[in-house]
Amino acid sequence: MGATDSKPEMRAEISYDLVMDDDMEFVEGTYRLPGMDWQVVIVSSFARDVPVPQVVPQQWNSGVTGLFIRMSQAERINAESVERILSATLGVSEWERVRGPDSMQRR
Repeated sequence: MGATDSKPEMRAEISYDLVMDDDMEFVEGTYRLPGMDWQVVIVSSFARDVPVPQVVPQQWNSGVTGLFIRMSQAERINAESVERILSATLGVSEWERVRGPDSMQRR
């Protein structure tokens, strides 16, 4: 009987700039980790030449940081896929969808 590893739960907030559909070509929004400022996330289906989604840290001219996600052809772009990839990248266990700042204004 071994001890189980339990990861601490981390809840974060996410706000999408567009009305989300089941299969988008492009998504832009903002997210906020606990105790942090809002950051930008951009997800693109253009140049779907990667075998698995690629997450690339970004810093815009405004100084705002965030992530750019290049999706593979096999992956649909929707709220569930975006949140799953962000969870795996950032260690978030649960996303709360809220009305946050517009990503274009943040950048």
